[in-house]
Amino acid sequence: ELRELLMASMQNTISLTALVEHQTQKISDITDFVDEAKEEIRDLKSKMDTLAGKDEAQKEIEELESKLAASEDKLVKQIEALKESFTEKSHKKDVMIVSGEEELREASCAKVCAGTSVRGSTNWVDYSSNGIYTDVDISMCGFVTVPTVTTSLEGTTSHWSTTGSSEIYDTTTDIFRIYLVAPGAEVVGRNSMSWNVEWIAVGYAC
Repeated sequence: ELRELLMASMQNTISLTALVEHQTQKISDITDFVDEAKEEIRDLKSKMDTLAGKDEAQKEIEELESKLAASEDKLVKQIEALKESFTEKSHKKDVMIVSGEEELREASCAKVCAGTSVRGSTNWVDYSSNGIYTDVDISMCGFVTVPTVTTSLEGTTSHWSTTGSSEIYDTTTDIFRIYLVAPGAEVVGRNSMSWNVEWIAVGYAC
C-alpha cells in the first residue's frame, strides 16, 4: 500500500511534466512560424523598395502582415492557456483527506510524508521479557495536525514472527510509538537483523 501511494504520486508528477513539455512545444512551433513570417515581410519590403509603387508587392506585404498579426494573437492565447493549465495543475492536490484525528482543513494543505526509522539505527527499547518499543520521529514532515499514519516492519530476517508492527500508539504531529511482541530476541540482535519501521503519514501542513 505504501509503495502504491508513492508510485501514484510519482505518476501524477510525470503527467504534469508531460503536459508542460507538450504545451511548450506548441508555443515553440508558433514562435517559429511568427519568426518566418517576419522574415518574409522583411524580404518583401526590400523588394518593394526596388519596385516602388508596385501594387502586387504591396498586396503581398499586407497579406503577410495580416497573417503575422493573427499568429501573434494565437501565440498570446497559447501562452495564456499554458499558464492557466499549469496553475490549475499546480494547485490540484492528489491527496484527499476525508477524515482525521482533528477537524478537516483546506485541501491545498494536505500532505503526504514517508520515511523509515533506518536499518541498524532504530532505537529499540526493552519493556518486558518479550516486548520492545521504539519512538519514530516525524517532526521533519511539518504537520500542524495529528496525521494518519500507516506502518510496517522491515528487516533482513525473523521480523515475520513479530506482532504489533501496524498498531500505532500516541501519535502527535512530531512522533509516534510502535510496540512489538518479539520473543527471544535481544535489542542488539534486532538491530543486527536490521529491524526498522517504515511509515507513511498523511495530514495537514498548514
